[in-house]
Amino acid sequence: MTAPKLRFKEFNGDWSTNKIEEISVVTSGGTPSRSVIEYWNGDIPWVTTSLVDFNYINKAEEYITQVGLDNSSAKLFPKDTILMAMYGQGITRGKVAILGIEATTNQACAAIKLKNSFDTKFIFQNLMNRYEEIRDLSNEGGQKNLSAGIIKEILISFPSKQEQTKVASFLSTVDKKISQLTYKHELLSQYKQGMMQKLFSQQIRFKADDGSDFGEWYEKKLSEICMKIKDGTHFSPKTFEVGDYKYLTSKNVKNGYLDFSKLEYVNKEEHLKIYSSCDVQFGDVLLTKDGTIGQCCVNTLREEFSLLSSVAFLRLKPEYDNYFLYHLLVSDFGQKEINGAIAGQALKRITLTKINDFSFSFPCLEEQTKIANFLSSIDQKIEVVAQQIEQAKTWKKGLLQQMFV
Repeated sequence: MTAPKLRFKEFNGDWSTNKIEEISVVTSGGTPSRSVIEYWNGDIPWVTTSLVDFNYINKAEEYITQVGLDNSSAKLFPKDTILMAMYGQGITRGKVAILGIEATTNQACAAIKLKNSFDTKFIFQNLMNRYEEIRDLSNEGGQKNLSAGIIKEILISFPSKQEQTKVASFLSTVDKKISQLTYKHELLSQYKQGMMQKLFSQQIRFKADDGSDFGEWYEKKLSEICMKIKDGTHFSPKTFEVGDYKYLTSKNVKNGYLDFSKLEYVNKEEHLKIYSSCDVQFGDVLLTKDGTIGQCCVNTLREEFSLLSSVAFLRLKPEYDNYFLYHLLVSDFGQKEINGAIAGQALKRITLTKINDFSFSFPCLEEQTKIANFLSSIDQKIEVVAQQIEQAKTWKKGLLQQMFV
């Protein structure tokens, strides 16, 4: 029986299955010549695959003229056309979007114009659910691409138009909830950035517990506020057997947390015969020196582990707050200092010498702690919303698997 596991109770019977070419017209766009000025900067939206991201496209980044449309292979597609990226950078291939406007596209976009008996949002959700499967259909070769021919052969199972619409409407409600949570996450992140700007520029000051004003801030180099600034060991993990001894690299350090999902391991006994154990302590501030330069967090691992040279750790003197320094380093003030210290051509990095010389203004420990606690409380709210987004996405993924054939 061709029917989904999860279904609205008023519907029954098997679903039909057809190729995409049997339920739609599949074409692609084109690009007017860049050398002809008259073809560009008009009022006709021209969409590229960079905008195709499981979304509605309501505006373009570039526009062409009617002359450009008439003198190129570009085509004007109506609102509600489904776009599929046939090729593009990285994970772009296989992504889909719905045109919320009348627009043209480049040749990397396949345009799927459905027949009247099909619900656009239903087919869109179906294709979105099959993203990985569709990517695997790509042509073999130096660069894996989709083609209009491949897309036309994709099989789609579907019920009556009425059931399609009900399924699509329900899933759109879930999408709306995810969008609302995502917007809330963006607002909280923007709020934190704005507050860091005001706090570290001293536009906003906290008061002491007795209501009195704190004293002046003083300019200090990191070498003056730290007991130790050191990086990890320069070793190749490939020279050791895999074991149970953690080693961290720059890919494990993200702003605000350690990414334990990407931890790797070497044989401890074999490793310690050559290298001493890393002396990073719980609470040290970690800062990436190369790779993803400028990512920062406070170390939350209490166990012994190894650290590669792409990460530096900063151990503060008792009169300085580690979370204050973390927030300072990820703020615009910290990132400006970090970006100004990046050197190298093929391999960009910052050195320990440069890190030692980073200079910032610091208040007394009590005010540092108040600022750090305030910003960390915002981080906690951001994390709660991030978890809600992931939970909603996981729930939707489960729904998609059960509501489609």
